[in-house]
Amino acid sequence: MKDKRRVTVVITDLDNTLFDWVDIWYRSFNTMLVQLVKDSGISQGVLESEFKKLHQKYGTSEYAFSIEELPSLQTEHPGEDLAKRYATAIQAFREARKASLNLYPTVLETLKALKDIGCVVVGYTESMAFYTNYRVRKMGLDGPLDYLYSPADHDLPFGLNTEQIRKYPEQHYKLRHTIHRHTPKGELKPNPAVLIDILKDLGASAEQTIYVGDSLIKDVVMAQSASVIDVFAKYGVAKNRSEYDLLRRVTHWPDEIVEKEKSLTEDDVKPQYTLKRSFGELMRIFYFARFAKPRIFLSDNQSELVLDIWKKTIDVQMHFNDLELRIRNYAATILVAVLGVAGFALKESISFSLLGITTSLAVLLLIAGIIGWLAFYFMDRFWYHRLLYGAVTHGIFIEDRIKSIFPEISLTEAIGKASPVTVLGRKIRTPRKIDIFYGTVTVILIVLALITHFTIVSPATKSSDHTKTNVSKPISLSDQAGTSKNENSRSSTTSTKSHGSTGEKEIGATETKTLSR
Repeated sequence: MKDKRRVTVVITDLDNTLFDWVDIWYRSFNTMLVQLVKDSGISQGVLESEFKKLHQKYGTSEYAFSIEELPSLQTEHPGEDLAKRYATAIQAFREARKASLNLYPTVLETLKALKDIGCVVVGYTESMAFYTNYRVRKMGLDGPLDYLYSPADHDLPFGLNTEQIRKYPEQHYKLRHTIHRHTPKGELKPNPAVLIDILKDLGASAEQTIYVGDSLIKDVVMAQSASVIDVFAKYGVAKNRSEYDLLRRVTHWPDEIVEKEKSLTEDDVKPQYTLKRSFGELMRIFYFARFAKPRIFLSDNQSELVLDIWKKTIDVQMHFNDLELRIRNYAATILVAVLGVAGFALKESISFSLLGITTSLAVLLLIAGIIGWLAFYFMDRFWYHRLLYGAVTHGIFIEDRIKSIFPEISLTEAIGKASPVTVLGRKIRTPRKIDIFYGTVTVILIVLALITHFTIVSPATKSSDHTKTNVSKPISLSDQAGTSKNENSRSSTTSTKSHGSTGEKEIGATETKTLSR
C-alpha cells in the first residue's frame, strides 16, 4: 500500500474506456448506411461524403437528423418527408444500437467499488449531451458516476423544437442521480482547460486525481498537461480495427487529428500507467481513499448573502408549490360543481337533441368537465410544475455547494428523497403522481358520460314516442260508433249512482257530450 499512489478522485473518459463506442457506432451506422444504399440506389461513396460534411457541420459523428439533410436524398425526393420514406433504415439503426449497448467487463463493479470507498467518480466525454445521456441511462451508469461533463447539444434543424422530437415526458430524459454539466462551447480535448476547471468545480487536487482514457493524443496528453495522473486504457484502442476505417471516412474530426492519431504510438507519448486488459486493473494499481472536499471559509457577510440566496430559492419553491395546490383546488371545486349540476340534470330528466342525437344534458356537462379538467392538468403539469422543478434543481445546487459549511442546509434534498412513493417495487415520483391524479379522474368522467348516454333514457323522450304512436294510429267509423255507445253506457251508469245536485250536473254533462257527437 505504501508503494501505491493515493487517489480520491477518478475522472474517466467514456467512449472506448467504459464501453466499446466504436462497435456501437459502427454496427448502428453501417447497418443504416447499407439499408440507405439499398433503398435509395445512391452509391455508398456519395452518401459517405455527404455524411462527413454534415458531421463536420454539426461537430458530431452521431447527428440524428442526417438522413433528412443529405443533399442526394433531397434531390431524389423533393418535398418528401425523408424520415418517413427511409424509416426502415432508421429502424435498422436503432435496433443495431440497442443490441450493442454493453459496458466493458469489470467496469460497473469497479465504479461501484470506488463509490463504496468514497471516491468521487467523474465522466468526461466529447460526445454531445443527448447521445451521452442516452448511453449513460441505458447502460446503468446513472448513479455509479457522480458527475458527467459533456458538450451541450447541437442545434436542431430549422422549424423543430425539443418538445416536437421527444416521445416521452421531459423527466424521462433526465439523469436521476448523476449530475450532468456542460463543458464550454468549442473547448475540446486535448485542451487541459476543461480538465482543470473540473478539478476546481470539485475542489480536488491534481496530485490525488487520475484521468483514464483510451486516446494517447487526446486523453493522455491532456491529463499530463493538467498535471493529473494519467492512465492509458490500452484495451479500448480501436484505431487499428477495420471498423475504424468507416469512422475515419465520415468523422467530424479534422483530417490532421485523424492522421496524427493514426500514426501516434506509446513511444511518442509515454503514459504513466497503462491498463492492458480491463478497467478493473485500477484497483490493484492505486490506493483509493474517501474524498474529503476542502472546507470553504466564508466571511460573515458572505455567509449571510449565501443564506439569503438559499432562503429566496426556498421561497420561490414554496410559491410555485402553492400555485400548483391552488390549481388543483380550483380544479376539484369545478369538478364538484359539474357533478352536482349533472346530477340535477339527471334527476329532472333534462335532455337535448343535437344533429339528430338525443341525450341527457348531464352528458354535455360531463364532457365540458373533462375539457376543463384537462386544461387544469396541462397548466399544472407542463407550466407551473416545470418552474417548480427549476427552482428545486437550483436549490439542490446551492445546498451541494455549501453543505460542508452549513450541513443543516439540506431541505430541498430531504424533500426530494421523501417525495417518491414505492408501489409494487417501483418508485413513483411527483410528475407521475400528477399524471395518475388527473388521469384517474378523467377516466371516471369519461365512463360516467358513456353510462349516462347509453343507459339512461329520459321519460320525456318515452312520452314523446308514445304520443307519436297514438296520433298515427287510424280510427274507423265503426270504432267511433262503438266508442260513443260505450261512453253513453258509462254515463248512464254514473248518473244512476249519483245523488242530488252533483248527480244532475254529471247527467247534464253526459247528455251534452252525447249530443255533440
